[in-house]
Amino acid sequence: MKSLYTYFGLLDLHEIDSPGHSLYQLGLVDSLRETYSEEKFDFYSYYPEDIINSEITHVYPSTQLGTLFNKYRILLFDKNIDFIDNVLMNIENREYANLYLKARFRNLSTLSKKWKDAKEFESIIDVALASGYEKHQIRILDTDLSLSPSFIAKYGDYVTILVPSIDFPGISNSFLEECVKINIESNKKGLASVFYGNINTSNYKSGNSKSDILPDSLTWLAQYHSTQRSFDEGSPFQVICKESDFNSGVFDFTQVNTYNVKRNDRVKIWETLEASRIMINITKEKYDENKFIPARIFEAMIFGMIPISYKFNWICPAFSFNDLDDLNEIYAYLSECDNAGLIQAYRYFVNSYLSIA
Repeated sequence: MKSLYTYFGLLDLHEIDSPGHSLYQLGLVDSLRETYSEEKFDFYSYYPEDIINSEITHVYPSTQLGTLFNKYRILLFDKNIDFIDNVLMNIENREYANLYLKARFRNLSTLSKKWKDAKEFESIIDVALASGYEKHQIRILDTDLSLSPSFIAKYGDYVTILVPSIDFPGISNSFLEECVKINIESNKKGLASVFYGNINTSNYKSGNSKSDILPDSLTWLAQYHSTQRSFDEGSPFQVICKESDFNSGVFDFTQVNTYNVKRNDRVKIWETLEASRIMINITKEKYDENKFIPARIFEAMIFGMIPISYKFNWICPAFSFNDLDDLNEIYAYLSECDNAGLIQAYRYFVNSYLSIA
């Protein structure tokens, strides 16, 4: 009997202006399949129906990784459910063994867009409870430690809350191992780096802002890659974020060899990740405190990048930094490596992760 997986995003590459972690979903869902002995899933996106129906989606690129993604998509998913009413009807008819619901919460961005993703998330839970689903069958995925106390107070006794990377592996080992096999045979050049995420966090709820070192780190990276241009054209610094953030003047992105990739261009994002060697991870303080591994680190391993993270010593001390001097030392080491040495560094990080997973 199949189960249901719901998520704020799409599995295809698309051009919807929403941050999302679409390139991490297949590994996550395969981990659910392995951990909880699932067979297949129906998929439902919380994106508004009119947005999805008007969107042009793109298949995965015809690279080895793209072929692998397509294989796992066919393996994991039965069909997409396009309308919330159909999802609720299937739940009422008890068509699913279990419900895996990516947690949604109201924020200023979705309120401004008039998107009702949080309302749909809660409606699915309410209908499931009314239809006789038990606590162990309604599984809420808190993928960024953002569930509110009010949600826990209302639903905590009736649902099972799961945190990927803490309660079960964030991605399956089998999916990761297939990605690693492809990546160690890749032909990447240089130390191309990427930062992927919001850089303006002024609208975040209290406790969810990124570390204060973010602006200084991004400026340092822009300056570093500018100095590399003269002898290494294959080492740009790509910042995947809203264009308005990139051009806001808050950070010094005026250096040559630093470029913006718009966060709605998923095809370009894929190409950027496949071509890059380093993923910079500067995230919320509570991730380190709770030993929670965010999607960006999994995406880095999936796409063959070395994650260099602020204050993540508990995963891989060699590629964790506490200040800009540490960051400089890491780049100095990597700049001295040949291609075999860089592949060794990537595998070293993956093995460090697997030792604690």
